[in-house]
Amino acid sequence: MIHQGKLSEAIAAYQQALRLDPNNAYVHNNLGNALSEQGKLKEAIAELEIAVRLDPSSTRFRDNLEIYKNKKKGLWGRFFSG
Repeated sequence: MIHQGKLSEAIAAYQQALRLDPNNAYVHNNLGNALSEQGKLKEAIAELEIAVRLDPSSTRFRDNLEIYKNKKKGLWGRFFSG
């Protein structure tokens, strides 16, 4: 887990890495995790969707995406969504 004090720095580093290699699924995943730590679930989900698209065989990326989508739905959304 990323320590809160370094979270902004980590996000900036991931964004820089993606400018150099926008097709790096691992960096998209890590950026998504960091954004989630900041409470930016919409942005985190977008990054995880890119990671999954780039590497659809990764169960880690798919699992993270599902976790963040469920967080975004909230408790009632998880019970009543199809």
